Amino acid sequence: MKLSTWISAAALAVMSANTSAGVINVWGESKGFDLSIINNFYDGLSGHTSSLIGGDLNSNDLSGVDLLWATQPANDYSSLELSTMSDYLNNGGRIAFMGEHGDYTPSENIRINTALTSLGAELQIENAIKDPGFKMATADNGQILDHELTSGVNNYEYAAFAPLIDITGDAEALMLGADLSSVMMAYDNIGAGSIFLITDQNVWDRVGDTNNNDNAKMFENLLIANTGAISVPEPAPLALLGLCLAGLGFARRQKKSS
Repeated sequence: MKLSTWISAAALAVMSANTSAGVINVWGESKGFDLSIINNFYDGLSGHTSSLIGGDLNSNDLSGVDLLWATQPANDYSSLELSTMSDYLNNGGRIAFMGEHGDYTPSENIRINTALTSLGAELQIENAIKDPGFKMATADNGQILDHELTSGVNNYEYAAFAPLIDITGDAEALMLGADLSSVMMAYDNIGAGSIFLITDQNVWDRVGDTNNNDNAKMFENLLIANTGAISVPEPAPLALLGLCLAGLGFARRQKKSS
């Protein structure tokens, strides 16, 4: 095989190994909300697959999962579940916690806060209610903050959220309430992974109304956008790169000997 042909084939193999479809798991409970809405949304995105999972989180295999939605826990997270979350984040996973306003799911929000503290996230939920009734946040009015995670999101429909507080360290707000001071969406990078925090399940009610809101784009960004977290090298591409380099050396030796 010609050296140039070998290089092209090897490069193509590395590029193919780096191209992977997104995998999403949806887990937890939500009052008055069907979790299949989240699952079907991601499963309908081209090139991605999503699954509803149940039982204890530690009984599920999260290897290869890019985004985990953890919604309104009806019970305290166990130490094994928190350890599973921690390991998942350390391996580059993303967790989207979803609560609700403080008059609706106060106990669930407290459980999420406990998980956030255990995982080392520097943000919390305040059990209060902001902006009742459906409203539209926009980039123009300053509610949608500029970030790669909000890229392409100009209009975001929501209704009644619990404000996020104690946002310190590397944690960062992504979306504000109508008063431009209350935070309704934020994220924090934990090692190689990322945590997203949303406290309004109504943001999913009109996710299909793409002519009037960019909620679908926001949720896709949680899966694919760069969060700035420290990336974890994928073993397969690294192994292929080593194979490429070894092959190049062999090809050069063969060319020299001939």
